[in-house]
Amino acid sequence: MSCYYRQHEDTTVTIPKYVVESSAGITYYDIKVRVGTVEWFVERRYRDFAQLHDKLVEEISISKKLLPPKKLVGNKQPAFLEQRREQLETYLQELLIYFRNELPRLLAEFLDFNKYDIIYLLQDLAKLFYESGDALLSAKKEYSLSALEVYAISERLALPCPPSSEQGGKFDFSHVLDFSTQLAALVVTPVKDNASFAQDYNTVDVPIGRSNIIPNRLSFNLNAFRNLKTLKFSALSTENIVDIELLKPTLQTICVHNTTITHINQVLLCDNVHKDCNVPSLLPEAAANGDDAVLSTDAWSELCELDLTGNLLTQIDGSVRTAPKLRRLILEQNRIRTVQNLAELPRLQLLSLSGNLIAECIDWHLSMGNLVTLNLAQNKIKALSGLRKLLSLVNLDLSCNLIEQLDEVDFVANLPLLETLRLTGNPLAGSVDYRPRVLARFHERAAEISLDNEPGTQQELDTALVLSALLKSKLRQQQK
Repeated sequence: MSCYYRQHEDTTVTIPKYVVESSAGITYYDIKVRVGTVEWFVERRYRDFAQLHDKLVEEISISKKLLPPKKLVGNKQPAFLEQRREQLETYLQELLIYFRNELPRLLAEFLDFNKYDIIYLLQDLAKLFYESGDALLSAKKEYSLSALEVYAISERLALPCPPSSEQGGKFDFSHVLDFSTQLAALVVTPVKDNASFAQDYNTVDVPIGRSNIIPNRLSFNLNAFRNLKTLKFSALSTENIVDIELLKPTLQTICVHNTTITHINQVLLCDNVHKDCNVPSLLPEAAANGDDAVLSTDAWSELCELDLTGNLLTQIDGSVRTAPKLRRLILEQNRIRTVQNLAELPRLQLLSLSGNLIAECIDWHLSMGNLVTLNLAQNKIKALSGLRKLLSLVNLDLSCNLIEQLDEVDFVANLPLLETLRLTGNPLAGSVDYRPRVLARFHERAAEISLDNEPGTQQELDTALVLSALLKSKLRQQQK
């Protein structure tokens, strides 16, 4: 990322071309800014140059003669436009020489340094938080920053000393730090204020604006956000984080959506170089004693919710053991086929696996016996016998699966605490008298069950009562 403060000697500004908009006849000059290896383009009209120059003359007293004069006649001729392009390029280059160490805000904004440069971008943030920080913190439970902004904060903390004019006032970096340390919930996205980022940035390396900056290639730490309780990443991998140890003792919720991650360890062990081994590091003395205690540097001691919806997960790997207090695990819209390692989560109460590729549920009570809510919608499940001993289950969503046989309902109808059941979207749900036939399987508890988000009507319950009596009679005959 650009840092003019450190790289002013390796900075160039050129105007490679001009473009005449055919419909309105307006001429735009395409400015190329390069700071080190970072490049971006800015389009400006001559009128924009004139306005900038007038302000610089007024506020900084630069020479009026630097800018080429306006021409009223023949100003659309190619030869003139080419000459003006060269003159405007020289004008910008002379300004860079004049402001060698630090750009005035007027020029920085004219060249979009406040969009791509660490110092000037953070000055914009500082001004925002100086003027509206308290209101933002009180009005919203969370705040969204782009990857570039988080990277800028991380890099700025490593700078030995800031530009002199940054000290004090509304542009002071301290306003950013104050806001960051008070923030409880942070959302990190590839770009700022762009609703399309989820589609544009999650599978390919899309640059920011007209620059060559790729959000997914920016590595940063979160040391400025010391009081975070919730961290959300959208269309940006958590593997961009190079140091998250400070947040592990306090973070309670992690959400990562719309990325290409394939393993949970890319989140829970995002800054661990050994995450691919699938087993978190063990304390040496504990390992010697056969204990599975996790290294304190890997442990998420307060993490109670992990939401990894909309990624490319293929399994639940062993990294989940680093979050033993996890209560809610949401893995919707992934590519998971089998469920493993949940025995490592004794406090797990909610598991959502909708929109995956699960076809079987074999003895799930052995690894998730304390579940209260289970969402298995939009999978490929045909049989329910593996759920028959989830005795703590209260809410079960099996909608949009492949359940055909009514007898399969018996395996969950015997769960003593079950209150809500969703079966809509299964072949079973298209049968005649589907609702009363399902409710009948609950016998005396039929009136307590909400089926497909609705309790049984009186007519359905009356029919279910008759069908229940027939089922009991048939069972008695079979037992004889």
